[in-house]
Amino acid sequence: MNLLRLLQLLEKKPLHRLLLTAVFSALSTTGILALVTYAAQKIDSTKEKFVDLPIAGLFVVCVIIYIISDSRMIARFAADIEQAIDYLRMQLINRLRHADLWKLEHFGQSRLFGSITQSCKVISSNSQYLAMASRSVILTVTILLYIATVSMLSFFLLTSLLIAAAAVYYKLGLSVERCQKDLASDESKLFECVSDLLDGFKEQRLSSAHSRALGEDYGKLSSHTLTTRSELHRESWNQFVFGETMVHVMLGIVVFIVPIYSPAVSKELVKISAAILFMIAPIFGLMQSLTVLRAATAAADRMMVLEEELKALEEQGSDSEPETVPENFSVIRMADIEFSFPSQSGEKPFAIGPLNVEIKRGETVFVTGGNGSGKSTFIKLLTGLYHPDRGILQVDNMVISYDKLASYRALIAPVFSDFHLFSHLYGIETIDKLAAEDLLNWMEMEHIAGIKGNRFTRTNLSTGQRKRLALVAALLEAKPILVLDEWAADQDSLFRKKFYHDLLPELRRRGLTIIAVTHDDRYFDAADRLLHLEEGRITELPKNQREGI
Repeated sequence: MNLLRLLQLLEKKPLHRLLLTAVFSALSTTGILALVTYAAQKIDSTKEKFVDLPIAGLFVVCVIIYIISDSRMIARFAADIEQAIDYLRMQLINRLRHADLWKLEHFGQSRLFGSITQSCKVISSNSQYLAMASRSVILTVTILLYIATVSMLSFFLLTSLLIAAAAVYYKLGLSVERCQKDLASDESKLFECVSDLLDGFKEQRLSSAHSRALGEDYGKLSSHTLTTRSELHRESWNQFVFGETMVHVMLGIVVFIVPIYSPAVSKELVKISAAILFMIAPIFGLMQSLTVLRAATAAADRMMVLEEELKALEEQGSDSEPETVPENFSVIRMADIEFSFPSQSGEKPFAIGPLNVEIKRGETVFVTGGNGSGKSTFIKLLTGLYHPDRGILQVDNMVISYDKLASYRALIAPVFSDFHLFSHLYGIETIDKLAAEDLLNWMEMEHIAGIKGNRFTRTNLSTGQRKRLALVAALLEAKPILVLDEWAADQDSLFRKKFYHDLLPELRRRGLTIIAVTHDDRYFDAADRLLHLEEGRITELPKNQREGI
């Protein structure tokens, strides 16, 4: 069970502590049972109105032990499981932080969100049932041992019945688990259908055939989900009824069968019946726990499997101390770099390269090309986010190997075309307020958004405005290389002109090396050099050939 493996991640021994407190709880409950039946039998035989004080004192002691052990068991176990969840969650996040971009892009995000958020919630909400199940099993065993002291025949018959019932209950549980998996699949399809409706709302409103087909598809999925859910309720109820029936059968065996083969037990039927009645609570507790624990175990399974999968995505050398790459470099060089995307059988893969490019410190270099020409791939290779199939990346005469990638990337401040605007200014230890205000003014954002503490006051803005804030964040990092991928594409005409005629020249004057992907051919004169990509091949265009691209 991966829920137990999850607990074993801790250096402490939470399972040992859980079992110890569960034993104390079970023994105290069994002690209460023994004292109550003994006292009742003594009152019945002596006709006294009350039992002597030592018995009453022992009863109180057992109750106190039960309260303390049960409370500590649940509280301590809840803390242990939360600590284990936190440990594994941080493991997942750290694996994710050090993942190779290429591998992560082909992994998919839905499972990541589900495992890191939903699975943690499911385990946290239901993990206490593992403690309840442990206590229920131990309590059932101790009560059976108590019955053994009264009647060995009753003990063997009840134990055999419980073992057989547990096997049948387990098989019924597999049917419930199958229904739960089918229901999860159906609900995932329903969610996907609703997402299609919301994301494609305009399209379906413009096409009644599209809208009708979508509604019919949702109706079929909803009907199938209804059937699956009904089957789940039926299987769950059958399992519950079977559990109740076994309790009734246990009482029937003790009252109607045991006395036939062991007449001497007749005098002890009250004790045995009382013990069985005491056993009902842990048995039903165990049944309830096992039902709920399936969800927690499945969630733990997903997290443990995901941790192993993310381990396989980890970028080589990402967990080692990076070697330093000098900030005062003279040139970045791509030498014979080639990269190709995998393709379906029979299809020609898209390949880029060989790339032989030199970018000198302080240059402003524009990268242009049509859609699908390889511009984004070129940027990812240049920034070290993609690893080439062949060729090397160099800073001066230093080859950027895996152990130098982190230091090399630390020289680059990017704003990608599919950028994400972080509300927090991560990685900037101290923010120069005057510099931040100047940048906001420069980007004409001073009346729209600001910086308070280490975060932007607003991020729910248009794409163009968010790109301006992303550029502010990149410049506040004060890195020597600035990479901009289609940055001006979402700016209005006036600010676009300002970007090429004012911002870029000023950034170049400040000594930044700028690599900008752009389609704005009317502003190509703002670049020192122009690199043109076409079908994965790169060429440098001289100034007299820049028109008409």
